[in-house]
Amino acid sequence: MDEAHVQRRKERLDLAARFRPTQIKVLVLDSAPRGTAEDYFYRAATDRTVRSVTARMYFDELVKCMGTKVAKIDEILCLNEFRNKGFFLNYGVECPIENKGELLNALRRLAPTIVKRVQYLLQPTYIVPISKGTEELIRLFGLIGWGDRLVLDKGGPFVDPYLGDPQRQAVFATSFGDRVSKALGALPS
Repeated sequence: MDEAHVQRRKERLDLAARFRPTQIKVLVLDSAPRGTAEDYFYRAATDRTVRSVTARMYFDELVKCMGTKVAKIDEILCLNEFRNKGFFLNYGVECPIENKGELLNALRRLAPTIVKRVQYLLQPTYIVPISKGTEELIRLFGLIGWGDRLVLDKGGPFVDPYLGDPQRQAVFATSFGDRVSKALGALPS
């Protein structure tokens, strides 16, 4: 890893730490951050056009997970509400990996460390996996006795295959935010 890579990772971790709740009620667990620095979830954008379409849709879906209906997105307010409601987004792999094969290999290799981080450091009430790459982690959480903390979509992670394609997403109703909100609403407080 070069110095620039380490600096970008540190910056992402610092941004996330600003919005980490004291007690994590809902840990939204994704495989890895996506895209550029501007697309990072915890980098609040005052001008949303700096984010890619996929990153804007991703941000909006995470906001919907809280059950919040927002007509106009103010990212700083949304991130504060995310924290205040006990939500926290974390990644299995902390650096973006574009190649799906490399990402899956990294997740497999790091799976025991990821589970320990969640179990001993983050200690959430519920875990909501939101990408295909988190499937293997679901099994491991079950093995450590945390299966009852998992909030799943038909036994697997919440996945939106059309994220970044607003027309297909609308037609096929694949967005995960409302489905996560509904699943969380059915759980005991």
